[in-house]
Amino acid sequence: MSISEAQYIKDQIRDNQDNLNNMDIVGTAVVININVTVENWKELLKPQLYKHFQTLGNSVNRQNFGDVSFSVNDINKSLGYVKTESEAAAYFVAHKVIKQGVEIGQHINHKNRNVDTITFGAPVEINGVRGNMAVVIKIAGKNRYKTHKILTPDGNMISF
Repeated sequence: MSISEAQYIKDQIRDNQDNLNNMDIVGTAVVININVTVENWKELLKPQLYKHFQTLGNSVNRQNFGDVSFSVNDINKSLGYVKTESEAAAYFVAHKVIKQGVEIGQHINHKNRNVDTITFGAPVEINGVRGNMAVVIKIAGKNRYKTHKILTPDGNMISF
């Protein structure tokens, strides 16, 4: 049985938990509890995400790494990985994790797809709850946002 991508990202967070727990929070976000299905919630979230990343110029620059783009297509693909409101809210601090986080993982030829990835991690705060977040970047000619995950400082899922 192969390990899922989501589990792998969570393992990267857990493997770097002590280091992340000793860092300062790099960003905060608030999520409003919407009483609809996850899929409907994602559809409601899309316009907010597009606008948020557009205000950032659809990219963020990380010193000594370069620009990381957030295209509409990248955001749409990443929504398939989002399973909780905390993960959805974490979109709004993903750029801060990229910019100020530390490298917590790297994959050469990720899943045998001829694409390399790098993962940056940092602590964030969602609805006043501290969490450790990992953001995966695809390196394929152009650095592109791929997905993210967030866990509590003790390595569990965040719930509100």
